[in-house]
Amino acid sequence: MRKRGRGEGGDYIGSRPHPAPGSIMRPLIAVIGSMEPGRVYDPPAEDAVQVDEAAAAMGRELAAKNCRIVVFSSRPQYVERAVVRGFVESGQARPGSVEVRARFGADTAFEEMNRHPEAFAVRPEPAGDWEVAFYRSLLTVDGVLLVGGGRATFAAGLIALSRRVAIAPVAVFGGAALRIWRRLEGSGTYAAEDDIAALAQPWAADSAAGVVAVLLAQHQRRVAAEALSRRGEASARRRTVAALVAALVLLLLALATIPLAFALPIGMWTGLTVLVTAALVASIWGAVIRNAYDGGAEWLRAAALGSAAGSIAFLLFVAAQMATNPNLLTGDGARRLIFFVLAIGFIGGFTSEVVYRKLRDQDVTQTPVLPPPGV
Repeated sequence: MRKRGRGEGGDYIGSRPHPAPGSIMRPLIAVIGSMEPGRVYDPPAEDAVQVDEAAAAMGRELAAKNCRIVVFSSRPQYVERAVVRGFVESGQARPGSVEVRARFGADTAFEEMNRHPEAFAVRPEPAGDWEVAFYRSLLTVDGVLLVGGGRATFAAGLIALSRRVAIAPVAVFGGAALRIWRRLEGSGTYAAEDDIAALAQPWAADSAAGVVAVLLAQHQRRVAAEALSRRGEASARRRTVAALVAALVLLLLALATIPLAFALPIGMWTGLTVLVTAALVASIWGAVIRNAYDGGAEWLRAAALGSAAGSIAFLLFVAAQMATNPNLLTGDGARRLIFFVLAIGFIGGFTSEVVYRKLRDQDVTQTPVLPPPGV
């Protein structure tokens, strides 16, 4: 008699409570493959009886590990039928944990639907072509289990490899799954060397548990990598915001040197101090803006290099002016220089790599000489 109860993980179907959810969030696994008697597979496939028993065992293990599964056909030549049988009869299938994505009015005649209808969630595909439901669903699953199969199984495996989702091609039974297994190494997926080796071992009583463990291990690695990537992106966004705020502050400080230059009394030290401060602030401002524009993360390095490049351009510019007008900083000319210094400092910081390249060529910047006052 069917029983319904509530365990730590919620509702379940069967006689045993479902295990409490652990570190994995009920991954959705697509079950794909076939083992049709008399059909020629490339590479050759093993006997259908052993595959049927193995598929049922993997279904039981998937249910025990709190997974959901996606199946596409109830026809006897496909491995979904045996996987669903083992999954539901394990007594650990949650309501709606078997998603049936098939053509409307076809391929949904699983025997277990009569005894455990709660376990199934039928999502019929309105299109008449089975390929639509099949390939579209592969873009949403968390993992793919491949057993035997032909061209469609091979195509599904390639899609899974390109998406870098968890994938378990059971190589021992041959077929397209073996062809996909041969492509696992170096594919860029989250399958470790031990995972690849485990999928090629001779089938034994504990092989189903090993295959599902390989799937879940890859899924956990992928989830962890995506979480790390999201944290990195969030951190980069925070750094970008902080840098832009700093750039705005530096802009205000740089512009503040203009009224400061005209407010302070004329003198060598006061004029030189304002110009140096303006050049330094403007160069750091330019470097930070450039780093934010390029999407860089090394703000301190950019500020240091930018300030050095801007300062060099500033010194060469001022030196060129003083070469023909030694009293430039003691008169009103120092105040006029502030506008040029801000522009040169910003450009030097913004294009610091150009400044360093020109330094090697001994051609840092254009330094036209300002005419003396009254000329």
